[in-house]
Amino acid sequence: MSTILDALKKSEQERKLNNIPTLSDMPTPDEGTKVSGAWMLALIVLLAIIALSLLVYIGMQSRNMSDTVSVPVVVDNETVAAQKPKESELVVNVVSYSESADQRFVIIDGKMARENEFVRPGLKVEKINTDSVILNQRGRRIELRP
Repeated sequence: MSTILDALKKSEQERKLNNIPTLSDMPTPDEGTKVSGAWMLALIVLLAIIALSLLVYIGMQSRNMSDTVSVPVVVDNETVAAQKPKESELVVNVVSYSESADQRFVIIDGKMARENEFVRPGLKVEKINTDSVILNQRGRRIELRP
């Protein structure tokens, strides 16, 4: 066993003479400063707050756009209701009829509604039939098919 140790010592001395670096000669790598990690975390939190604020702002803007009020406009002594929904503007996408009333629904202009629910202000789903829907627009009944 002493022969093996002598051979290892001799090999180590030869390496040191040739200046070949060994693992013990390697410098330890710098561990990055913790400040850079804190800055990175702060930057991520700041970006998340900005994105959330932007989403809230866009949501409020779209809500304000949907709360517009229809105002009659007078053109050459004729009154025209601005943004008044007409039956030709309504598109019935889906009519889903079921024997059970609580499972019936329609999709009108991309919005799902059940019986006795409003699709738009003043436009109520009165009854859902097998192939049509009966709407009530302020007392006026309208039957539409997909």
